[in-house]
Amino acid sequence: MTTDTDDAVLRAIFQAQNDACWCMEFARPVDLTVPDHEIVRQVFENDPHWRLTNPAMARFYRLDPSERFEDRHPSEIFPRSPQNEDYVLTLIASGFEVDAAPAIDRRHDGTEIYVENDVRAHIRDGKLLRMFGVVRNVDKHRHREAQIRTVLDSQVDILSALPMGVLATGAGGQIDMINRAAERLLDVSFEQAIGQGVDSIVPGAHPLLAAIEDVLAQSHTRAVTVDGLSWSIAPRLDAGVVAVLQHAEQAEAAE
Repeated sequence: MTTDTDDAVLRAIFQAQNDACWCMEFARPVDLTVPDHEIVRQVFENDPHWRLTNPAMARFYRLDPSERFEDRHPSEIFPRSPQNEDYVLTLIASGFEVDAAPAIDRRHDGTEIYVENDVRAHIRDGKLLRMFGVVRNVDKHRHREAQIRTVLDSQVDILSALPMGVLATGAGGQIDMINRAAERLLDVSFEQAIGQGVDSIVPGAHPLLAAIEDVLAQSHTRAVTVDGLSWSIAPRLDAGVVAVLQHAEQAEAAE
C-alpha cells in the first residue's frame, strides 16, 4: 500500500525532473471499444485536463510563471489537427504504450514545435482513464535534418549537371545512383537503372564486371573501355564503387 510519505517522495521526484512530464486525465473516460475515428474524437472532446505536470513542463511550453499549467486547457498546446489525430492513431495502434511518438504542439506564445512523447496510460475495463508521459523538443533535430537534405539535394544537382556520366553501385552490386549524362550514354532511364545490376544495362559487361571486382578486391582505381565507353572506377568508402564514364575518344583527348 502506498503511504502519504511515499506519495510525497514520488511527487518530489516528479517535480524535480528536468524533462517535461505530464499526466492528462479525462472527465469522461474514453471508450476504447469503438472504432478508431470515434476514439480520436473522444480523446479531444471528452473533457481532457491536466491531472499533473512538473515545472519543466511549464518552462518547456513557456507558460507565464504566474500561471498554473494545470489551469490551462490541453488544447492550447495540443490542438486537434490532422497531424495530432494521426498521433492519437499511433497511440491507439500501440495500445497507448509508445516511445518517441511524434506530434506538433503549440507553446503558449503561439509558436508550433515538433515534439516526441513517451506515453503510457491507465486503462480499465476498455476505458482510457488517463495518459501520462515525457515530452521532448525535436525541433533542432528536424532543422538539422532539413539542412542535411538541402545539402544532399544540392549535391545531386551538381552530379546531374556534370557533362560526364557518373554511376554508383552499393554493397550488393546494384546501381543506387546514376546522373543524367550516364543515362544518355547508356541509353537508360533513372527508373530503369536504379536497383539493377550493371550487367543488366551495359552490353558486353563482362570486362566491366571483372574490373569492378578487381577494384573492390584491391581497393584501387582502374580504367576499362567497354563498347566505346571509357570507365574510370574507384571504390566507395562504405561499399560498392563509383564510376565516371564518357566516350572513349573524349577520354583519350582529355589525356
